[in-house]
Amino acid sequence: MESSYNQIVSLIWNIADDVLRDVFLRGQYRDVILPMVVLLRLDALLEPTKDEVEEELQEHLLPCSRHHGL
Repeated sequence: MESSYNQIVSLIWNIADDVLRDVFLRGQYRDVILPMVVLLRLDALLEPTKDEVEEELQEHLLPCSRHHGL
């Protein structure tokens, strides 16, 4: 189990190193990775309700924003 965990951790850090290099300092990776993982997890949890939320948005929020010039 620990070996699998270490492989996942290594994979994440290697991806971060490839993607974030020259954008963030290496010490800042964790400040970027954790929020992105949390957002990804929230997105996965909310996916089943996405269509319903978009319908509510269309029905309630978008007409108001047009009316108020937003």
